[in-house]
Amino acid sequence: MILSAFLTDDQTYHSPLYFSFVVTLLALKSSAILENIVPMVPLLDKKVLSLAEATTRIAQVAQIVRMGGVIALPTDTIYGLACSVHSTSALKRIREIKGRSLNKPMAICVDKVSSIPRVCNTYGLPDDLLSALLPGPVTVVLPRLSDDPLSVDLNPNVNSLAVRVPDCGFVQKLLCALRAHRNPPLHDSDQVDSRDHPLVLTSANLSGDTSTLSVEEFRDIWHLLDVVVDGGSICSSRDSDPEAARAGSTIVDLCSVALRREYRVVRTGSALEHTVKILEHDFGLRPAK
Repeated sequence: MILSAFLTDDQTYHSPLYFSFVVTLLALKSSAILENIVPMVPLLDKKVLSLAEATTRIAQVAQIVRMGGVIALPTDTIYGLACSVHSTSALKRIREIKGRSLNKPMAICVDKVSSIPRVCNTYGLPDDLLSALLPGPVTVVLPRLSDDPLSVDLNPNVNSLAVRVPDCGFVQKLLCALRAHRNPPLHDSDQVDSRDHPLVLTSANLSGDTSTLSVEEFRDIWHLLDVVVDGGSICSSRDSDPEAARAGSTIVDLCSVALRREYRVVRTGSALEHTVKILEHDFGLRPAK
């Protein structure tokens, strides 16, 4: 309507004011369109960084994550894709990169075990159970909090949450850098708890494909990522077979521990024997029937 008002007045149509108005209008429209296509994240001078380079530039990598970027990074099991748990655009983008259905929940990771009660309901768990399992190649599934601090776009309509504390120096450094930077993301309205900034963490591959142990194995999706951290080839320290690490973390559902003292293995992963020993021998839990 404002534009048509300009068009009805030939003198105004040719004025510098009109030209300035149109340029501003088009710029605003273009930026809105672009924002729906790709996050407006700051770019590094190159996409693939060695682990040493990424560690040196950890503040920049953290800023990219906070502003909606999706990155690839090594973990203590396999290579993963990570994004901010508070960024709606990044949550959507990471699913699109992987071709992952909304019906398949994604896990998160936090920097330390003491952060887990702030994102999950740990009521009724035996003392020190989580500390016995984590950090390490284990993912625990716990009920979500009734007053959930995480984005509503993270695994909508799912009442539980898978969470990790990776035993990986770079992931720990990145989570600490995210914690230290308290400014909220620029493109999402979610409020960020200044104490924690969890990462969504999922495998660096297309959904259904084999997990990856080197950055070359997922080269086909580099162009869709903002940063690729090359930590070299990953092998499992628990098994002489380097391919054993492809199993990823062992996933155990602890949602029934408080009521029935039961656990359920969701995925055997690379640390099943060690995990079962802790659950059954050390804490007296039993497998669900």
